[in-house]
Amino acid sequence: MLDTKKVGIKIATLRKSTGLSQEKLAEMLHISPQAISKWENGHTLPETTLLPVLSQIFRSTIDDIIMPAYSFDEKIEEEKPTILDQQAEYIAKYVVEKMDGEIVSKEKNGIGLDKDTIISSVYNAFPNIGYCTVTKGKPVKKDGNSIISITISSSQKELKLLEKIYGKNDKELYGLNFIKEHTMAIPQIYHIDLDKKVVLMDDLSNGFIQGYDFDENNENGEVIRQNYNAILSATAKFHANFWENFESFEKIGLDWRLESKENILSHISCMEKDYKKYRKNEESGKIPKVWMKFENNIETKKLDYFQDAIQYLREEYPKLIDTRFNSGRNITIIHGDLHPGQTFVSKTNDRTIKFVGLQALRMGLCTEDLAMLLALHIESNKTHAKPLLDYYYHCLCEKVKDYSYEEFINDYKISIAENMFFTIKLINKGIYDFTMRDKAIKAFETFVIED
Repeated sequence: MLDTKKVGIKIATLRKSTGLSQEKLAEMLHISPQAISKWENGHTLPETTLLPVLSQIFRSTIDDIIMPAYSFDEKIEEEKPTILDQQAEYIAKYVVEKMDGEIVSKEKNGIGLDKDTIISSVYNAFPNIGYCTVTKGKPVKKDGNSIISITISSSQKELKLLEKIYGKNDKELYGLNFIKEHTMAIPQIYHIDLDKKVVLMDDLSNGFIQGYDFDENNENGEVIRQNYNAILSATAKFHANFWENFESFEKIGLDWRLESKENILSHISCMEKDYKKYRKNEESGKIPKVWMKFENNIETKKLDYFQDAIQYLREEYPKLIDTRFNSGRNITIIHGDLHPGQTFVSKTNDRTIKFVGLQALRMGLCTEDLAMLLALHIESNKTHAKPLLDYYYHCLCEKVKDYSYEEFINDYKISIAENMFFTIKLINKGIYDFTMRDKAIKAFETFVIED
């Protein structure tokens, strides 16, 4: 028969190894602490219905809990199959749940993560979470990827996660895999499988406000506007983590356009072609005067600024190839597409900032991210943008040395000029965001032309 004392010792050992008190374990099992005490003192045994739950909490098998207690005689050996049958019944129940649709089509097809992997990944992050259930939503297609909402429920907490299964556009997956060990400014990553092209991470949609609301006249928009400094501080910390980090540079590598002066000049020539195509369409009336909520009222003088920007880039950008990019001086890893939609502000009082959308992660000037965030979206006019830039620079210099303010502003001017042509590329593709184009022009006008 079972040796209750040995079972009790095993339960106590497993409980302590998972960091649980008797009271906490009792709460998770919905029984009294006295019942736990009786088990561990060898007075009673757990009910058989609790064994599968205990195995989940302890992350062990039922055998691990009870088998050390057997005295190996024939009678006991005959009783063992009963216990194993109970475990098999529990596993069978799980399989039936899968067949009934608790885990949806992606898992049935062998794509994505199975339930055991999800639970194991959550236990690694929250070892005391207790017995969990996993509920998956239906896959939603977005940008060629499949996104599945997942709810993890236990008596301790409820987690909202996303399982993102990548198609051909999997650059973000590799960006997350690289960056997850270096910064807290991204959603918590629970599991990454590069072979299956899937990541399991926090769903920010409930506890955070997405920066798309930054220009809306609503409560969320007000929160974003009040926390520009928090966003810039988080951006500075992100950049500082990789500042002149040659080990990271070896993994990421330089973008082709920055490898040589010939490459950057070729890149600038491509931007000039985009501009000439856009200007021809603008002057021939092919560009609409109104598109969605955007009005197109550009002046000829403002169109000329694009040619001025081309000349400015040809003069200034090649100077950085050898002195900065190929030497790694005052260079960092940048987000690469840091617009407000990639920024989340927590609803809690600490206003934690998280960044998503790492498809364009690369080496570059820190000001490339700032020009995208400020010049194209939040604040383009120098009068209002300069205090925000100064705050970022102050935060950056808490960790970064020997990066002068003059060099910082010169980098920002170059990044403004380059980002102007991002707006033109979008217009040439039929995305007529005239507001972003006009903000880019205003930034170039006030930071470069009028300087």
